[in-house]
Amino acid sequence: MRLGNRVLDHRLERGIEAMVGASVLLAVVLFGGVRMTELACVTGLLAMASVLWVARLWLGGSHRFLLHPILLPAFGFVAYAAWRARSADVPYLAWQEVWMVGLYVLALVLALQNLHGQDVLQRTSWMASGLGSLLALYALGQFLGESDAVLWLARPAQYVRRAGATFVNPNHFATLMVMLMPLSLAQAFLGRAKPVERVLHGYAALVMCAGLAVTMSRGGWLGGGIATAAFFGWLAGRKRHLRLPAVLVMGAMACAAVAFLVFNAKARLRIEGLRTQGMADTGDRTPLWKPAWAMWRDHPWTGVGPAHYDVWYPQYRDAAIQASPAYAHSEYLNTLADYGLVGALVVGAGIAALVASALLSRKYVERGSGDLGDKGSNRSAFFVGATLGLLGLAVHSVGEFPMHIPALGLLAMVLAGQVASMARFASDRWWFSPGLALRAAVSVAVLASLAWLVPTAWVGFREAWLLAQAQREAGVSHRLIQSLERAAVLAPGNPRTALLLGDNLRRASFFAGSEWTSRRSEAIAWLGRAAAINPHDPAPHMALAEAWAWAQELDKAVAASAKARAMAPRLVAAANLHGWILFQRAQYREAREQFQQSLEWDPWTNHYARAYLEACDAALGVSPPPGQP
Repeated sequence: MRLGNRVLDHRLERGIEAMVGASVLLAVVLFGGVRMTELACVTGLLAMASVLWVARLWLGGSHRFLLHPILLPAFGFVAYAAWRARSADVPYLAWQEVWMVGLYVLALVLALQNLHGQDVLQRTSWMASGLGSLLALYALGQFLGESDAVLWLARPAQYVRRAGATFVNPNHFATLMVMLMPLSLAQAFLGRAKPVERVLHGYAALVMCAGLAVTMSRGGWLGGGIATAAFFGWLAGRKRHLRLPAVLVMGAMACAAVAFLVFNAKARLRIEGLRTQGMADTGDRTPLWKPAWAMWRDHPWTGVGPAHYDVWYPQYRDAAIQASPAYAHSEYLNTLADYGLVGALVVGAGIAALVASALLSRKYVERGSGDLGDKGSNRSAFFVGATLGLLGLAVHSVGEFPMHIPALGLLAMVLAGQVASMARFASDRWWFSPGLALRAAVSVAVLASLAWLVPTAWVGFREAWLLAQAQREAGVSHRLIQSLERAAVLAPGNPRTALLLGDNLRRASFFAGSEWTSRRSEAIAWLGRAAAINPHDPAPHMALAEAWAWAQELDKAVAASAKARAMAPRLVAAANLHGWILFQRAQYREAREQFQQSLEWDPWTNHYARAYLEACDAALGVSPPPGQP
């Protein structure tokens, strides 16, 4: 390759590295990339990286391809998710997930084909140490200062005395620490760098360990503990000259963990909550896992649809969980519920391909004691650290949903692509220079995917911006309604926008004066639209029931509340609303049954049902049981 082509190829490679790194960094720093505004920006960065890759294919001269076996299940899963989205009950939500899955596969491909040089791996390790330690310091500051904010946003009260750095949910920040900490540990013990640099990596690992501790994430502690124990166990077995330091450091970390549990009441409560049913800190995930398992049994082959666990949850609800859970809090069960056995097998094939590749590459990448490995190896350090970070992610995914957080999913895909790229050291059968036809096919595929991803991201960004404007309004206003109407035009398939529009118009027509009264019919129309877009959501029917009850059309109100009651058979709010409307019709016996059942599901905070149960008893002339007020 001529010098000019070599320089251009190097610059294109560095540009791809910068864009991919910036996409991960942006997602991590801004709330995990869970909002569509941040996800759209991440899409733009990865799109620019993809364009640079296409340019590299044609201008870089001797750029080579690694046709790794992991690519087949990766592309297969995107195709399968898109196929399922076409027939999903709520296509809007399904295509949102296809967008995210497409980004993951794009990041995997870019890392596999471009980010495998030794200097790139070293910079990745430095980024891991720098980013991880800075965020861990921020988390320690949140914990010690008892902060109730994440950047400029208020943090939900449920995460009190838990630190999450830039993530709203501390469990997700714990996953980040679990993935990054082994990279720094491996560089400290195995890296071929100056002593000062290795010490810095070691300090970064310690700071991240402290950051992981203050998340109070039990799954994070387990995942991090297993990854750390595996690292030091491997180190003691493979590096005889490091056996004593490994044992000492592991012992010191174990003592620090015990001391943290002894002197921190919140940490002890989190551990004790694993054995205590019904408490706020309980570790019981079964009320979320059982519905996922039931969905899979009812739809065993193709599942309920991408991102549809939460859509179908009202029908399968466990009474212990009254809020909308969003996910099953287990990536494995969530995949089964959403994609069925077919999707789970495709994902499993991708994981198996990565594991087999890592095992095949291991003896060619690792260096054992007694050979040149005594001098350290940055490639070996990265391989061990990234592999154990992905192991920790797999462990934490048993009880959490990290792959549905874009920052964590993107980081996992980049690390997986870089680990998989090391298969080129073990075999030449997948590693070759592409011909004209293959370069043309790859270019067309990449540009075609961008032709869908970029417009999707742009529409998502604009829609999210309008919804954020509406959310900032303190009450019902013309600006709020206008923002929601514009968002509904941009994304007419979003059931939540239609519900918000209908519910806000309904409230305004009741309480905001005569200027809004004429829009009551609009409210009912929007609520009907929301019910049609998401046929599994009881919320639009509950809002319709309230609207009809306010208009004194109690027959329609009973029909709507009964529909919501049937759609969510164990929802306290639906039972209370249906009971209230029956009470308005003087059907006291039927109303009493609704409130009694509601109290069985929530006997502690359900004051509304208790008050109306007493009113029903009074109307029926029923005396309360002895000892009951």
